[in-house]
Amino acid sequence: MGRSDTKDGRQLIEEVAAGIAHEVRNPLNALQINLQILDQELRVLVPDRGSHVYSVLAKISRELGNLDNFVSEFLRYARPPRLKIEPVVARQLLADLVTFLEPQFSEEGVSLRLSFRGAPQVIWADGFQLKLALLNLLLNALQACSPGGTVSITTCVEQDGLTIQIADSGEGITEERLARVFDVFFTTREGGTGLGLPIARRIIEEHGGSLSLTSDAGHGTTANVHLPVSSD
Repeated sequence: MGRSDTKDGRQLIEEVAAGIAHEVRNPLNALQINLQILDQELRVLVPDRGSHVYSVLAKISRELGNLDNFVSEFLRYARPPRLKIEPVVARQLLADLVTFLEPQFSEEGVSLRLSFRGAPQVIWADGFQLKLALLNLLLNALQACSPGGTVSITTCVEQDGLTIQIADSGEGITEERLARVFDVFFTTREGGTGLGLPIARRIIEEHGGSLSLTSDAGHGTTANVHLPVSSD
């Protein structure tokens, strides 16, 4: 199969994905709007917010939210945006992520630590997309931890690039599950799409890097991100 065949196949997948997302999202939006209308009308008929009917509405709303998130993730995976490459300082990018996530980690009772080894490195990258990939990895790490746990981000400068390690103190992943974590739609988490890790890997590989996971059941999991750096 030549490059043109591969391109045509990819374009077809993107078009099909966009069509599916469109057909699902329109009725989904209508459902969410009508659910809000129903909630407003019920407030007049059933003033008691502790009534069972409101718990049913809340459950429906959560499920619709999960479906909307799945459609967004599916479209992001099947039709990834074109990268806008520019020089990005890795240290600043990671520091911004930590600042953004610290309130959420604090609320969950999990410590988030960041340490740098070596001089600041410039990565030729799409800063937004790379942040998205690392954000997925950090949220996975957070979900793996119990209150009192720790997620550590460590950078290490190597001869051929920069390695970013995201290690959590969770229960780890069994060997069987570890072999499947990058499979599309594979998830063990309720409400998960099974697309977070495949999207993260695709973004990192499009930057010329690599993503792998190592885990020891009972002793946490580490995501290993390797990225090329600028020679400037």
